[in-house]
Amino acid sequence: MKRRQDIDQIRGLAILLMVMVHAAATWAPPTASTTSLFAIVIAGLGGLAAPLFVTVGGWVTVQSSWSMRKAMIRFVFLMLAQVLVNVCAPHLFDPFTPGVLSLFAILYLLAPLWLKLANNVTIWGASLTFIAVANWVFLPGDSALVWDDRINAIGLGQIIGHFVYSGTYPVFPWIFFSILGAGINIHAPSIQKTCLIIAIGMISCIAFLLRSIENGIPFAQPTGIATLTFFPANAPFLIGAGTGVLVLWVLLEKRKPFRGLNQLGRLSLTLYIVHFIPLYFGSTLALSWQSAIPTVVLFTMLWWPISVYHQTRFPTYSLEYALQRISRHEEERAP
Repeated sequence: MKRRQDIDQIRGLAILLMVMVHAAATWAPPTASTTSLFAIVIAGLGGLAAPLFVTVGGWVTVQSSWSMRKAMIRFVFLMLAQVLVNVCAPHLFDPFTPGVLSLFAILYLLAPLWLKLANNVTIWGASLTFIAVANWVFLPGDSALVWDDRINAIGLGQIIGHFVYSGTYPVFPWIFFSILGAGINIHAPSIQKTCLIIAIGMISCIAFLLRSIENGIPFAQPTGIATLTFFPANAPFLIGAGTGVLVLWVLLEKRKPFRGLNQLGRLSLTLYIVHFIPLYFGSTLALSWQSAIPTVVLFTMLWWPISVYHQTRFPTYSLEYALQRISRHEEERAP
């Protein structure tokens, strides 16, 4: 099946947003305002990075020829890649802290189970609704946990807990976005239906905002007391992020690649790991507000031409290519 350049472009945008939010978190001055227009835009776009990334992963999984052998290869490969991320960013993670790559590893291993939920359009919608409601009622992520609680990887029990519900990207509720992406691929909802869902999501977000104003609490924060939180990904966040993902999807799906953005998307795994290295070495820099903004923008956008150059000159030197070759070789040897 021919590779979809528009999907690579969406994945390219996701990794750019991921780099941007990590750079902003690294170099934002301690006194930086979190209520300024620039901060709100950065936080809003940054908050869509991982949901968009996981949604694309769900879409792509539908295209993949799944087998247990291939699933185990990818599971081990992505788990090792997660350890590599942690080693490249020791200021943020313990060596065995579960993260977004380990989430992909587990989701691909379990793909036959959750893909069934996306096959039927009614069950697809019901599954997304159930996850959001269950997350609202039970919130297993525990909003009282601070960052250290989520990245500490001491003992097998704690690591498994982080995989499932208490880590930075636990299977529940992040499987929400994988099922969303799979359903988009399988059912290809019309623009009218998608816009209707977006409208319902936006109305819900307005209701959340009014609730925040009424209760005198922040509307959105990465952690702590707020209506929308990323750690843990609570139900309002799932609704808000899902709506944002659909907006970006409508804008980019079936669109011609913009200046090689699709080439950046083909390197998403490699770039996700590599971008942590300069962030680690630059994490001690103390920047003013005036210097932090151009530094974040430059650091983010620099990966774009680097990716285009890489894909033009050295396309086989990447983790994506290595994983593809390993998987295909194993499939060729399979009976």
